[in-house]
Amino acid sequence: MTLVVQCIGECMIEFVRTGAGAGAQVQYAGDTFNTAVYLRRASDALGVEVDVRFLSGVGVDDESDRMRAYWRGEGVADDVVLVDGRHPGAYLVTTHDDGERSFLYWRRRSAAAHVFAGTDWLEAVRGDLVYLSGITTQLLGDAALDGVVARLAALRDQGARVVFDSNYRPAAWESPARAAEAMARVLAVSDIALVTLEDEIALGRAVDVASAVAALTALGVGEVVVKVGTEGAWVTKDGGPLHVATVAVDAVDTTAAGDSFNGGYLAGRLAGLSPSAAAQVGNRIAGAVVQSRGAVVDVALMPVLS
Repeated sequence: MTLVVQCIGECMIEFVRTGAGAGAQVQYAGDTFNTAVYLRRASDALGVEVDVRFLSGVGVDDESDRMRAYWRGEGVADDVVLVDGRHPGAYLVTTHDDGERSFLYWRRRSAAAHVFAGTDWLEAVRGDLVYLSGITTQLLGDAALDGVVARLAALRDQGARVVFDSNYRPAAWESPARAAEAMARVLAVSDIALVTLEDEIALGRAVDVASAVAALTALGVGEVVVKVGTEGAWVTKDGGPLHVATVAVDAVDTTAAGDSFNGGYLAGRLAGLSPSAAAQVGNRIAGAVVQSRGAVVDVALMPVLS
């Protein structure tokens, strides 16, 4: 049986600075879209039959058409809401000597921001597994947040699973408390949390892995994964946290490290792997991704998983 996986969020035009001058590499990316791509690729490698879909708002323009064609080329179907007069958002990535990066965004008036601020798109939320993030949540208006929580709860009652990555970007929120409050509402209707320790500390939910797991479990999440960068990840399901180490690599660009891990992890779980084995898949994909520039690396650079 083919499983339907829907990732919800914004795909943008990504400019990756290529040197000290004005040059930049241009492609399409966005946290939940990145995860959709790596989930597609990892599922293919592991022999999992999935229909990976991306729900977003896009414009009625040439660039939006090129973006959607790119999605389809990556094997990601588009569940889109068309918005005339709006265009894709964009962001610039500057990568520092240690591989860490900083971002500059142009997305406030994007088609996706316009769509997610309202509620007309909620009926399009569907799937056996639905994935969204804190970046998605930041785009939601109050009514949209209420609506998406209700929609996710209804889908869970029908047997679907919900996955959430906090993916906290402080500049997008009025305060850490507001971000934590909004995300907690989505986490309360989530089955799996894929978070980073750094984000959980910044949100005020944790001081270490154990407290992060405790906080997320208290919200009702049954399966928690806490990513800890070069140290790998901690996984928990029906028990205490288990550390899954990763192999050290020379990072060039960490832009989609967490997103690619999430895609690999979810593909592993859909393939029937244990949380720890799925985390190993995620670690391997993330390790390959950070050795190249850009959020979505060439498929030829993906590790062999089968």
